[in-house]
Amino acid sequence: MQGGDLTANPLRAAAVVLLLAASTPARADDAAECSRDALALANFGRAFDACRRWADSGSPLAEYNLGEMYNRGLGVPRDYAEGSVWLRRAADQGFAPAEAALGRMFQRGDGMPANPVEAAKWYRRAAEQGYGPAQRELGIEYFAGSGVPQDDIAAYVWLTLTGAGLGATGAAAREAVARRMTRAQIEAAEELVREWKPAP
Repeated sequence: MQGGDLTANPLRAAAVVLLLAASTPARADDAAECSRDALALANFGRAFDACRRWADSGSPLAEYNLGEMYNRGLGVPRDYAEGSVWLRRAADQGFAPAEAALGRMFQRGDGMPANPVEAAKWYRRAAEQGYGPAQRELGIEYFAGSGVPQDDIAAYVWLTLTGAGLGATGAAAREAVARRMTRAQIEAAEELVREWKPAP
C-alpha cells in the first residue's frame, strides 16, 4: 500500500477514518440531530450542517428543516430563494409541513410576489393529508375568499377538521362563518366532516 501500512501507523489510520467519516454524505447521527426539533435547537450551526447532509440524501424532513432554516435565518443568513428550493423538494415528496410552508410563503409574499391562488393550492395539498395547520389556513382562505371562491360550507368543514389546533384566529373565523350559515348549511357541512378521510 502506497504511503505505508496503516496498521503500522495508528495516527495515520485514525486520520483516514476521520477523513472517511467526514466525507460520508449522511451519517446516522445527522438524522437524529436534524429531526430532534432542529428548528428550535440552540446550536443552529450544528443542526444546519446535519440537516444539509441528510437533505442531500433526499430526506423530506431534512429538506423541510433546511428550507425553514433558510427562511428564518437560523444558522445561515435568511435566503427565501434557497429556502423555497428546499421546501419544494420536500413538498414534491408529499411532505405536508413543507407544502403548508410553501403556502405560507405565497400567502405572505416571502421572497416572491404574494399569490393567494398558489397559497391556497399548497395549503390544500397539505390539508387533504390531514395536516391541521394547513386545514386551518385553507378554512380561513375559504372564509375570506382569498385564493379560492368564498365558500362558507368549505370554510366550516376545514376549520372544523383542524380540531384542537384551530387557534384564536381559526376559532374566530369558524364562529363568524357559522353565524353566516343556515341550519341546513351547517348540517351539510357537519356531514362532510363526518365523511372526510385524509388522502393517502
